[in-house]
Amino acid sequence: DLRHAVCIFYLVLRALDTVEDDMTIPLDTKLDMLHNFHTYLHNPEWRYMESREKDRKVLEDFPTISQEFRKLKPLYQEVISDTCKKMGAGMAEFLQKEVDTLEDWDKYCHYVAGLVGIG
Repeated sequence: DLRHAVCIFYLVLRALDTVEDDMTIPLDTKLDMLHNFHTYLHNPEWRYMESREKDRKVLEDFPTISQEFRKLKPLYQEVISDTCKKMGAGMAEFLQKEVDTLEDWDKYCHYVAGLVGIG
């Protein structure tokens, strides 16, 4: 039960990170996707077929991932969705600003790595 939830958690965040990493997605589209990615967990049809990123399969097969997400216990769903929402917002923030200070690096690392451990 927990093992399955952790696996789905990983796949969801791998998909979110794939959006952030894909430099072919126009900035406006990417920002919208990052801010709304957590909502795609509840949309059985959502997928993204235009990625050229090496891990694009998680975006193309996202309906399978989101289907498994929706089978999880509500507590697991809440943790995964909340972490995804926070991480997406943080990724979007740093797409729009420079990382100039140590504090910026700490904050960026919190969003893209630290939240995984908190979840």
